[in-house]
Amino acid sequence: MKKTTNKTRGLIKGGPTAVLFSAFVHFGMLLFAGGLVVFTMVQKQEKKFEPPPPVKRPKMELKKPKVKVKKRVRPTSSARIVSKNIQGMTQIQLPEISGISMGLGNDLGGFEMMPDPSEITLLGAKSSMAVGNDWEGTFYSLSLDRSGKPSSDSYERILQRFFQSGWNPRSLAPYYRWPQKLYTTFIYLPTIPFEQIPRSFGIPDELNTEQWLVHYTGKIKSKPGGKYRLRGRGLAVLAVRINTVEVGFFGWKSLRDTLTDWRSSSEESFQYYQGRSSVIVGDWFELEPDVPVDIDIVFGDFNGYDSQATLCVEENGVYYPKNRDGGPILPVFKTARIPGHLIEKLEYLTTAGDQDFENDLMFNSY
Repeated sequence: MKKTTNKTRGLIKGGPTAVLFSAFVHFGMLLFAGGLVVFTMVQKQEKKFEPPPPVKRPKMELKKPKVKVKKRVRPTSSARIVSKNIQGMTQIQLPEISGISMGLGNDLGGFEMMPDPSEITLLGAKSSMAVGNDWEGTFYSLSLDRSGKPSSDSYERILQRFFQSGWNPRSLAPYYRWPQKLYTTFIYLPTIPFEQIPRSFGIPDELNTEQWLVHYTGKIKSKPGGKYRLRGRGLAVLAVRINTVEVGFFGWKSLRDTLTDWRSSSEESFQYYQGRSSVIVGDWFELEPDVPVDIDIVFGDFNGYDSQATLCVEENGVYYPKNRDGGPILPVFKTARIPGHLIEKLEYLTTAGDQDFENDLMFNSY
């Protein structure tokens, strides 16, 4: 006969019950530890910087410095000087200042503005060499019209209109005028290749300058006054006017007969030489003491070969030494001393005794 056993549903006593209880305990501890960590992180705040308490410094008593000041001495009133002959300010004459009008002859020479000596050519500089004492030169290419296109006008016909207009530059308006001007204080251009002339103005070789003319304008003045005349030679044109009066045409005779009625009255014309050319003697002209006058000088050529334009001046009643041909050694016509490096160049290009480059005779206009 089988024994009947009672089966109980629910918790099992013994080992399984202990395991289950341990799990409950560990779960509770885990919940407690997690909450503690979260609570600590939330409650933890960033520490704030608190400055240290101020340090108490003892106050120092500042003493006001004492500076000894000298007693102000009151100046005694100066004696008043009374002149019996008091002139008005308009009657006071300032003493004459010498050296301002010496041009290049006295280095800086007062108020002159000197360009770079290396940029000064035989035809002048691109800026004023001696303020008020230089002549302004304009270059015309008569081979071209004013727009730079070839011109069919002949050189002789163009110059005829220029001379007949009274040397009016407007007669040259239809032809090409180079914008860069040159400023010179003397006219003495020995025989040189003609291309050196447009190059001195900065004109490129590509520009047609076979027919050309340079027109200088300015003033001259003689402080003591006197009677003078020019001697020179030009290839093919060289002419000078003083106060609108033509005092010499020193170019080719064939052009002179076509362009002007001027003729030399001196028997010494064509008797003496400068280089390879015989010299023409101009007319006498008078300058009043310290009175400036206008001057125009034109020179040019049309053959595209060598060119020349030389001017020397002779003062009436003055004796000049003679050169190898018996002609007078005359000073170069100038308003200021010629720069030293140009004198060296001129001496190399000319014959000694044909002219005097260092003479003191100058026609400063200021």
